[in-house]
Amino acid sequence: MRTFRGFACVVGFMVIAVGARPAIDPDAAVGVWLMDEDGGDTAADSSGRGFDGELNGPDWTTGKFGSALEFDGASWVEIPDQPELTIGEQLTMMAWFFATDITDWRQIIAKNNEYLLRIDPPGEGNKMSSFVKPGGAWEPRASATVPATDEWIHFAATYEQDPAGDTDHLKVYVNGVLAGQSTRPGKVAAAGGPVEIGRWGGGSFFVGIIDEAAIFLVALAEADIAEIAENGLQAALGRLPVDPAGMLTVTWADLRR
Repeated sequence: MRTFRGFACVVGFMVIAVGARPAIDPDAAVGVWLMDEDGGDTAADSSGRGFDGELNGPDWTTGKFGSALEFDGASWVEIPDQPELTIGEQLTMMAWFFATDITDWRQIIAKNNEYLLRIDPPGEGNKMSSFVKPGGAWEPRASATVPATDEWIHFAATYEQDPAGDTDHLKVYVNGVLAGQSTRPGKVAAAGGPVEIGRWGGGSFFVGIIDEAAIFLVALAEADIAEIAENGLQAALGRLPVDPAGMLTVTWADLRR
């Protein structure tokens, strides 16, 4: 019976993977937190790099795809500092969120003094914004619209230096559509520090649910972001969640070898 179950499990993985042939190179992802564990103290990294996040108080709940994490304004997920998560010449960060309170800063993804994805407070327009920090200053940000509460929204941002290295381009996408952008002089420098989901540096806590957070060290095209917003990270990358025992991440590329 165990042999049959094991065979059925492998076949099941293959069927799912075949139906999820990736449109985006999964190797471009340096952190993928699908949050489909539905229990435990870890948000596993499904990029294959092992950059798991430690839960600090959020609760497991139903997400946009599978399970997700609910943040109460005092909880967060922390991913230890890794060289691969340091900003380079390009970056994409994204997540699904379901905000229940936007009366203050609401951080979605942050890495110390390098990059941020958040909801601004009412005094700053209450918009969805992204920041990078070239030349020691955060502004100008790239901003989209004020988000609705109690509604699932896919929010993504891309950063790209021009070839000369003295100008950066920051774009934000809402539900797969370009919604705002900015251009500024400067070059982002590595600052070190953890990646945090649901807060930034001890504050700006998120209130609501976050699902399927990811970081890429490339600036994804709008069509790629739209594909992820439409079908989810797992389908777009052809990547299954980490095995519940923490032993394995399965990809389409792995199974077709």
